[in-house]
Amino acid sequence: MKKFLLVISLSIVSLGFSQEVKLKKDQVFVDDQHWLNSDGCGMFSSTCSLTNLSGDEIIYMKYIELKGVEPITNYNKTGNVSYTEIKFLGFNVSIELQETYKKIIKILYAAKVVNPDGTLDEEKVQKLVEKYGNAFSERYNKTTNNTIIINNNQEPQRSGVNINLGR
Repeated sequence: MKKFLLVISLSIVSLGFSQEVKLKKDQVFVDDQHWLNSDGCGMFSSTCSLTNLSGDEIIYMKYIELKGVEPITNYNKTGNVSYTEIKFLGFNVSIELQETYKKIIKILYAAKVVNPDGTLDEEKVQKLVEKYGNAFSERYNKTTNNTIIINNNQEPQRSGVNINLGR
């Protein structure tokens, strides 16, 4: 009985502290408060821009899918990897997450990267970049330095049967 009460109380507490994010008509609402404006943040959109209430674009997100870069497994039958690149405009930094636009907006709101006046907080953006980083582009987009060895000391190939006696 004590365990049941503990689970119920923890679930009520966790529901009370989570933010409700809604995307309505190019506006982002967090707990029914207008936080930012959005452009192209629909379910099937490959890009999403977040602007402050003055109309200045501050965050740009792009969905990226890399085809066939992972080994094919039971869980990943195509070998594809998909993620979203989030760029903080004006700071020349970005992070990469495997989340939906809505969940990314929750992460950005919880990290308090946007000041009340609609500008980006550089210190909090740097902390977010340090926390998440660019794991996918670092892993898949780096150039490989392959060394090719050419062996010119081979005898020419001759047609027919090659028999050597007495060497």
